[in-house]
Amino acid sequence: MLQKIADTVRALSADAVEYAGSGHAGMPLGCAEIGAYLFAEEMKYNPEAPDWFNRDRLILSAGHGSIWLYSLLHLSGYDLSLEDLKKYRKFHSKTPGHPEYGLTPGVEMTTGPLGQGLAHAVGIAFAEEILAEKYNKENYKLIDHYTYVVAGDGDLMEGISYEAASLAGSLELDKLIVIYDNNGVSIDGPTEITFIDDIKKRFESANWQVISDVDGSSFSDLEAAFKKAKVEQKRPTLIVADTVIAKGIAGKEGDSSAHASPLGKEEIIEMKKKAGLPTGDFEVPEKVYEYFSDYLAELKKEFAEWKELESNYEAEFEKEYQELMSGIELEADFDLDVLDVQEKEGKPIRNYAGEYYQLLAEKLPYLVGGTADLSASTRINLDQYPDIKRGYFAGRNIKFGIREHAMAAAAGGIMLHGGLRPVTATYLTFSDYMRPSIRMAALMGLPVIYVFTHDSIYVGEDGPTHQPIEQLESLRMIPGLRVIRPATETEVKLAWKAAVEEKNKPVILVMARQNVNAYEKEISAAEFEKGAFVVSGEAEPDIAVMASGSEIETALEVKELLKRDYRVRIISVPEKEKLYQNQNYLELLLQNVKLSVAIEAGNPTGWYRILRGSALIFGVEEFGFSAAGEEIAAELGLTAEKIAEKIKKSLN
Repeated sequence: MLQKIADTVRALSADAVEYAGSGHAGMPLGCAEIGAYLFAEEMKYNPEAPDWFNRDRLILSAGHGSIWLYSLLHLSGYDLSLEDLKKYRKFHSKTPGHPEYGLTPGVEMTTGPLGQGLAHAVGIAFAEEILAEKYNKENYKLIDHYTYVVAGDGDLMEGISYEAASLAGSLELDKLIVIYDNNGVSIDGPTEITFIDDIKKRFESANWQVISDVDGSSFSDLEAAFKKAKVEQKRPTLIVADTVIAKGIAGKEGDSSAHASPLGKEEIIEMKKKAGLPTGDFEVPEKVYEYFSDYLAELKKEFAEWKELESNYEAEFEKEYQELMSGIELEADFDLDVLDVQEKEGKPIRNYAGEYYQLLAEKLPYLVGGTADLSASTRINLDQYPDIKRGYFAGRNIKFGIREHAMAAAAGGIMLHGGLRPVTATYLTFSDYMRPSIRMAALMGLPVIYVFTHDSIYVGEDGPTHQPIEQLESLRMIPGLRVIRPATETEVKLAWKAAVEEKNKPVILVMARQNVNAYEKEISAAEFEKGAFVVSGEAEPDIAVMASGSEIETALEVKELLKRDYRVRIISVPEKEKLYQNQNYLELLLQNVKLSVAIEAGNPTGWYRILRGSALIFGVEEFGFSAAGEEIAAELGLTAEKIAEKIKKSLN
């Protein structure tokens, strides 16, 4: 029956690509047996409860092979019909060209950019270990599942896979099993043109168990490999499954032309005949449906047993159960006013951020976080809790190592698993390493919290490599991502409040390394949520000056220099994109001013969407220098004196 299921996956995949006139049939045909074994023998899941917390997770890192996954989800009973398969790659269908999280039942994450699925899976497996350590009790294995990944040559070529594999091996994530679709073919031809790595040595050196010489079309080989993978208690496992792209299609097997194009109607019919399948489009043998119907009964029994375990756990360990549920629901219904840190002259903004993070951790037990080897510099560390490390997952600080790309992806995976809220930190300029994974979080609506410090030229002597210029504005350009750059201790507090209350979007908190003197006005959470607010100035100003972060201090100095001749309003703008989205509020802030001004120590492009009428923008459009931050600001025209002088000239 397993072979019949595999052949049916081939037929459905080939039909869907032919029907769509485009798509990727090569991988689904080559991995049909792997999929059949996973769904019909190996994995723990319940299609009637696709979000079951203790289900096994399957990540299709080779996301271009999405029709493979859709075919298997349909056969195994998920809410995905044959009509949905016929709409593969069509507008507003449940079967898009690459898997999309939240759109298709059973799809665990959005994949397509190669390497991202594997790297996120590391975070999923990591979360399982942390939660199991924290909540499982004797005779109560409430959290006990595996994370499976199907990855291709492209996934392993991408650099993120090196970082992610190294992290997983260092943490000894033994419940992570990666199946490598080793078909030796990529778009441009045989992979040996560009990829001659000894994968076995690479992964073994990163502390992985590698099971090689596995025939990916042999069910006995697959069974033996998965059994061996589950015996291993100290390492993640890579199963190197040798496969043939477009298996079953004469003339296309093993050829790169099969990667991303229809296979031909006659060839598909011939393949079906050889497999003893009906030759019509999208025909599924009744025995395949019957098999999965019977298998579903077994899966539902296992699910029911777990639900009973959950109920008994809740009764016996009510506190722990409620805590776990609060993490799953991301509850944050506490009074932020009870959190208080000492405001002190000369205290850097990043320090306030770190102190509030520590206070929030006491209120939110599901909060975990870490840095890319920069805990001391970013101040993002829960000093009152131990570190998480191999063999010990009861801590709350994650040492990601110098792996920004994998850190961001793993954080996304932790969020995908559920039950924890990850916080990561590094310097703003190194957000470039994280950007692909941040974009994935925005695509999936994952409320990861990213803290970026050392946010401008004021970094100073470390020089232009460490001084972000374009990063802040480029991050604001990502749809579905909140970017907040607070200016004072109060704004830092409200920024954290906004971050922990956000459940549908990732949030970036941008913190200055240096101190910023506070303004006197009290700001409410309601005002802060608007994205901008007046902090000083006249009711009917001649000039409105907008600034974010540390530049709010410069703006206030500009006001002092101009106050004899002009009425000046200072507006703090910690979340610029929110202000742009609220046009009525924006117009109110800038109503009737003679000149609108923006000051920000970064690329000024986005401010042109904000300002109205006569306008001046003071930003940075060139790399900085290795010098004191104040010297660099003077060189680039960002001192209050130079700004005030230009404002006067523009009004005369």
